[in-house]
Amino acid sequence: MWELFSIPIVSSATALWIGTRKNDRNKTAIDKVFKNMKVGAIEGKEFVYPKLIKKEQHDNFDRYTYRVPVGLPSKVLEPLQEIISATLDAPVEIKFKKWLYVDVFRSTIPDFVRYEDAPDQKGWVVPLGKNEKGWGFHDFDKTPHCTIAGTTRFGKTVMLKNMMTYLIEHHPDNVEFLILDMKGGLEFGRYRQLRQVVEVASDPFEAYEALQEVQQFMAQRMIEFHEKGWSNIVHTPLKERLFVIVDEGAQLTPEKHMDKIMRGTLAACQHILGEIARIGGALGVRLIFCTQYPTSDTLPRQIKQNADLKITFRLPAGYASMVAIDDYGAEKLPSDIKGRAIIKTHEMTTVQAPFIDDKEMMKRLGGYQVAKQRKEKDERGEDFVHFG
Repeated sequence: MWELFSIPIVSSATALWIGTRKNDRNKTAIDKVFKNMKVGAIEGKEFVYPKLIKKEQHDNFDRYTYRVPVGLPSKVLEPLQEIISATLDAPVEIKFKKWLYVDVFRSTIPDFVRYEDAPDQKGWVVPLGKNEKGWGFHDFDKTPHCTIAGTTRFGKTVMLKNMMTYLIEHHPDNVEFLILDMKGGLEFGRYRQLRQVVEVASDPFEAYEALQEVQQFMAQRMIEFHEKGWSNIVHTPLKERLFVIVDEGAQLTPEKHMDKIMRGTLAACQHILGEIARIGGALGVRLIFCTQYPTSDTLPRQIKQNADLKITFRLPAGYASMVAIDDYGAEKLPSDIKGRAIIKTHEMTTVQAPFIDDKEMMKRLGGYQVAKQRKEKDERGEDFVHFG
């Protein structure tokens, strides 16, 4: 995974010692910020500021490496990234590991990124987007579950289609999808005939039936894993992966005004989704759970706690951002740029997600369409969904 963004390895030919030139405007501005904010500590009888040791020129950023005075409080460094970025009018990233690294990027996050420009990557990865550092990918074999939040029309469903297209193009014979399209099947019903799509459920009752099949599949696979002494599919010869996509998970939230049957069905759906989040990853089941406005009800705790990748597009309030990514920020994403997202794992990164429309998606995946019924029948005439 990126696990987040990977900066290209820089050779000695491109990582050059440039020294501390007097006409380096970035250095002058950074030093001025240190002095104005009193970023430093007393050594002996003097107040000492960070000292530039070297400057390196990389492919898309300049790195300024500073020695900091002993005993400099970490809280003094926390606001530096935002302030230096505003001062230089450029993206800046600051890291402190023995040395203070100030990376000043030469480009900004693009306002639009095309799916077709995403590089090819091996493994169970998908492109999440591009920023000033380059392209970022997520590896579902390292982190099997994710949540996606965001106000309607800001990129949430496009991200799902981007992931689905990339996975089918790179694993046409080994990937399967069970899609719970709680928008009545309007977004994903057209892809029902793809051979990689097991089922597209469009209402809570269809969702419950399909999730029961996933539950049975996991129980059978658990028995197989016990018999063969396996603990994680990544370390087995099994190549297949099943992705359970929930588009608009809020529609699976039980509410008081509903009748008993509906409340029970929705509660059962959430229970099985929680089970997938807890144990499905090791068995080869990956969960992608989406909701427009995340709350403690619409984003169940079991799912959120077991989804180490959290993605959010613009949200209307800081509270929703805290639910989605355990931090503020989604409410500050630009309202005039669709596809701008925050990616949260062990750190937060902002990206421009790749765009793909239904026309391009069908052009790429149309060759995988097959004639099939919505559900097959077993020997007893009962409906079932087949995985693997």
